[in-house]
Amino acid sequence: MSPSPSSASSAAWLPSSWHVARWGDEAYSAGSWSALGPGASRRDRTAIGVPVDGRFVLVGDATSANAPSMTHGAYDEGVRAAQWAIEEVGARRVVVVGAGFAGLGAASTLHRAGADVTVLEARDRIGGRVHTVSLQGPVSLHGPVADAGAAWLQQYPTNSLARLADRLGIATVATDFHAPLAAAAGGVVGDVRGALRTIESLTATAPVTASLADVLSAHLASLTPRDLLAARQAIDLDIDLENGVTHDRLSARFVLEEPGVGLGDRWLPGGYGQLLQHLAAGLRIRLSTPVRCIEWSTAGVVVDGEKADCCICTIPLWLLPTLVLVPGLPRTHRAALENISVGLVEKVLLRFDERWWPANDNGYLRWYDEPAGWGEWLDLTDGVGVPMVAALIAGDAVRRRHHGRSDQQVAIDVAGALRRWAGERVRSGR
Repeated sequence: MSPSPSSASSAAWLPSSWHVARWGDEAYSAGSWSALGPGASRRDRTAIGVPVDGRFVLVGDATSANAPSMTHGAYDEGVRAAQWAIEEVGARRVVVVGAGFAGLGAASTLHRAGADVTVLEARDRIGGRVHTVSLQGPVSLHGPVADAGAAWLQQYPTNSLARLADRLGIATVATDFHAPLAAAAGGVVGDVRGALRTIESLTATAPVTASLADVLSAHLASLTPRDLLAARQAIDLDIDLENGVTHDRLSARFVLEEPGVGLGDRWLPGGYGQLLQHLAAGLRIRLSTPVRCIEWSTAGVVVDGEKADCCICTIPLWLLPTLVLVPGLPRTHRAALENISVGLVEKVLLRFDERWWPANDNGYLRWYDEPAGWGEWLDLTDGVGVPMVAALIAGDAVRRRHHGRSDQQVAIDVAGALRRWAGERVRSGR
């Protein structure tokens, strides 16, 4: 039986340590993941990943049509690019830009094939938008780890990184996104699944050029107060937290059609860093080395003075304007890039001295706040061995509850939201 908030000491709800991710502010991420804009299709993702002049290719989670915005999508794209470099270019020397899963997938594949590969990474660590951190406790300077960025192995049955985790004997824990411990600030959790199914039927038949805002404006205006509540709850946590993009920049047709959570998702109590370290072993990786210019010709590629047969570039697509590309991308690539939107989702990790909130075996929590805030949670306690949670926030809520605040202010706000969620769970007897 879990203790209630009222049974805990007055300060028990305050975290003892925390990590506040700031992916939107970080220069080498400037966002969280990609989404398709109005007029886009999955063909835009694959078009961006087509090699240019036999010398240069862009790959990452945003170029994956089957697993967009997922770590294994990035990894698979990196492996695909490496195979192109080996089989079609016959490359002996390759420069890989970026040491996230796409870059490490490419570099490790090239390394095993005997190529001379150099990875250039702007950060002082590997992983990109994957970052495993340690949260210290009141006694030890070291503590259990958790992921401040990507955390789940999604589409588990067909996930290549999941197969690697299996081979390495890395522990994973299942999350059932369809069975949350849910509560609402107004006391009523509506028929969220039904509301989402209705929105999905509307978006499935929307014109390709329509934005999600176009579809929702008419739909929401037609609803009864009860149905409107459920629709807004579905939008807040099933659409906005999945994308983190304003509705006018989201394709109505593809917002719910692209793969998302709910397909055997599992998280790693020891963190994604275990997989990253395995892939990085034996590679030549230059950290703190941001790339400024990539030039290619029939003679080869030059990346900030580093010569190679070809270059595999894995930086987030929306950061391409920070690079000088010579002779530049073809028109088809530029047109496809115009159709990609960048989402803003932030995560906060909190460690406590005791678990004072309601819990179940699944560990997936939902808080339908008004207005939307820290809406999605994962209780990490049973997996990591100490009381710890991860909280997610997206879109406009990030600007209201995260930006412009210190890490401590954000952490206390997150803990306060968890306390209100727990109080509502207890009050409603669930």
